[in-house]
Amino acid sequence: MAALADGNLQIAHTHHLVTRFKVIRDEISELRQAGNVQEFVERWLGEQVAADEPFQILARELSVTAETPEGLLEALIEAVSLPDIPPDVAEVRIMSLHKSKGLSSPVVIIAGCVEGLLPTAPDMDASPAERQAELEEQRRLFFVGLTRVKAMPGDNRPGVLVLTSSRSMSLADAMQSGIRAAKVQYGRAIVHTSRFIRELGPAAPAPEAG
Repeated sequence: MAALADGNLQIAHTHHLVTRFKVIRDEISELRQAGNVQEFVERWLGEQVAADEPFQILARELSVTAETPEGLLEALIEAVSLPDIPPDVAEVRIMSLHKSKGLSSPVVIIAGCVEGLLPTAPDMDASPAERQAELEEQRRLFFVGLTRVKAMPGDNRPGVLVLTSSRSMSLADAMQSGIRAAKVQYGRAIVHTSRFIRELGPAAPAPEAG
C-alpha cells in the first residue's frame, strides 16, 4: 500500500483503496505528533466524538494515567470488555457468559443449557474448521460460567452451581431460537440437553427434574 500511495507501484482499480490509505496514513502521522497521551486523545477524538459521549469521557479519564497510546488502548479494552462491577451486591445479576468473565458469586445459575442455545446451532455456510473453532469458543465460555462460583469455606458457604435445561418448549419458541427439536409432540418441541453438560463426565451431579 505504501508503494501504491507513493507512486512506486501501479495496480489497476485500486484508486479508492489508495485514497483511503493516504487519509489513514495522514491521520496516523498527525496523531504521532501529540506530545502526550491527553493531547493524543484530543487529536484522535476531539472533532469526531462529542465531548459528553461516554467513550470520549472514558478516554479522557484513562489518558490521565496512561503513559503511552498503547497503554491507553489496553486500558480502554479492559474498561469496555471487563466493566468494574462491585463483587458484593444485594441484587441478582443477569448477564451473558461473556460478561461474567472476571466476576464471581456464591450462587451461579446457567440457564438454557440446550442444544441450539449452548452451543448455538452451527452455521452450515461456514467451513468444518470454522464450525469447530466456534464450538470450541462456546465450550470455553461455558467453562467460564462454571468457574464463576465462589466458595467461602470460612462462612460455611461451599458455593452453589445450577445448570438448567428444558426438556421441551413450544415449537414456535424453538424455531425462533434456532433450536432443532429432537421430535415434536402436540405443538411442543422435545429438545436435547447441551452436550457440554454431558461432557462433564460421570463425576457431574445427577440431574433433577424440576
